[in-house]
Amino acid sequence: MDWGNKFVISIGGGKGGIGKSSFAGNLAVAFVQSGKRVVVVDADLGAANLHTIIGIRHPKKTLKDFINRKYDTLADALVDSPFPNLKLLSSASDVLSLSYPTYKDRQRLFNEIRKLDTDIILFDIAAGTHQRAIDFFTLAPLGIIMIQPIPTSLENAFSFLKNLLVRHLVRFFYTDKETCAFILKTSDSSHSDHTMELNDLIKMLESKAPEKVALFRRQLLEAGTKFCIVSNNIKTTGQSMVSEKFAKIVKRYLTLNVSVLGNLPFEIFMDRAISERTPFMVKYPDSDYTVAMNGIMKKIIPDAE
Repeated sequence: MDWGNKFVISIGGGKGGIGKSSFAGNLAVAFVQSGKRVVVVDADLGAANLHTIIGIRHPKKTLKDFINRKYDTLADALVDSPFPNLKLLSSASDVLSLSYPTYKDRQRLFNEIRKLDTDIILFDIAAGTHQRAIDFFTLAPLGIIMIQPIPTSLENAFSFLKNLLVRHLVRFFYTDKETCAFILKTSDSSHSDHTMELNDLIKMLESKAPEKVALFRRQLLEAGTKFCIVSNNIKTTGQSMVSEKFAKIVKRYLTLNVSVLGNLPFEIFMDRAISERTPFMVKYPDSDYTVAMNGIMKKIIPDAE
């Protein structure tokens, strides 16, 4: 998707409760503090909470209003935050129907997002490995995978990336129903007798359809979304190495290059900041978390002040 001169970032991960929305909200504040204009999109359709992180008690406008055509443009559905140049598109957690927007609604939403007058757009993606999360995630040129140094988080993050690649492989072979079925069967871990490592599957497909696989590699693995990792709640030096190890595993088994943006330390007062509806880096500007967050922000956009 052509975003023009906007810098667009998706933040996702396979597991809930790992600090993804807190990261999205604080990263948005870091960009605003550097002089950028930011729109954060709570893309966790049906389970919105990003407004709490950035200090908005009850959003008076939501995605529901746009979907129901109360507003003609998405810009009219944005909510001002307590921070100048930071706006929110809330997904309205009480509207279960928004968990399954129609194709027409999604296309209208995506087209309107492109028109927003801002420097940066941040998508806070729903937890899980379902189709909607993956579709939103791959909209952005930069995709950030949030992990924690615990097995469940790493397993879910790996599954998220694997499902993303499988979904794109199926798209490339959608006219060949037999090959699509083979891809889905051999990549499904529930069929242990037939499971194949994704890198081996890609090599097999390459021997049968080299041109399609070459295009797949160029569009997704080389010229598509750039994938990065941020590890949260780091308590020890050993845990700080988990991101690098995870990146190597992804490269080995998924043939996907991912880089490490940084690590965020565990902060005992994080829940207090959330309860007070204040971004952590605003409430604790001298904390190690704030230092790490600003470092990540500058890696993403080096010219940020």
